[in-house]
Amino acid sequence: MRVLVLGASGQLGSDIVRLWSGQVEVIPAVRSDADVTDAEAVRRLVASARPDVVVNTTAFHNLPVCEQEPLRTFEVNAVGGRNVALAAREAGAALVQFSTDYVFDGSKRAPYVESDARRALNVYGTSKIATEDLVLQAHPGALVVRVSGLFGLAGSAGKGGNFVETMLRLAREGQPIRVVADQVTAPTNTAEIAEGLLPLVESGMTGVVHLAAAEGCSWADFAEAIFQLCGLRPDFRRVTSEEFGGPVVRPKYSVLGSERVAPLRHWRLGLERYLREKGHIPA
Repeated sequence: MRVLVLGASGQLGSDIVRLWSGQVEVIPAVRSDADVTDAEAVRRLVASARPDVVVNTTAFHNLPVCEQEPLRTFEVNAVGGRNVALAAREAGAALVQFSTDYVFDGSKRAPYVESDARRALNVYGTSKIATEDLVLQAHPGALVVRVSGLFGLAGSAGKGGNFVETMLRLAREGQPIRVVADQVTAPTNTAEIAEGLLPLVESGMTGVVHLAAAEGCSWADFAEAIFQLCGLRPDFRRVTSEEFGGPVVRPKYSVLGSERVAPLRHWRLGLERYLREKGHIPA
């Protein structure tokens, strides 16, 4: 199986390339190979790669910037996703497109499943609803994978790293740390998504699926686990979303469950794995 991975240098894409290589033939592609907003460049790339599967991990997901630049957000996420879907369909390739827990509004207090109604609270989430619809319209056999709270070895260039590394840096610099305690999600190690996704792709799964760590926690709970595992005792305080402020409205609850697949491992196990692989705690 030949797999073309778009966004191969990113947090999720790099783990897919790293962990799928040796099991399938992986063709990594980055923005310089083809910008997803350029439909013709995407078509040429996919046609020349001759993949069996295209995996699109590209996204514009710096949420505060998304609020300021909604047109750019929709161009990269929704239009770019459609461009990839059309190119994959034309090439006769299967498609994997990623989406987010932020397509939900957080009004539910049990894990969201694939059939739950979508209602985004911010520009990024709204753009991903459009992405899902445009991709499935352009390529009805696509697999749309909703994920949540990603952290991975490569970090996110668009966000300047990831939540784990930000918490560790602030703690080691001795800075006061304030983290919201009323936003609950399922932080997920991108390596575990990569490993859990491959069997779904090999099985030919289509439609929408949720792939996230088991159980949920608040971002403050997650931060406390990071500090505890690393033996740190920073100046840390749990705050409400209102106290924290910021330009982006986020769902208070966005844990993902599934009607189709079993969850990945517990978020704490994914965190421990990440900290070991980054060398923050002993192997």
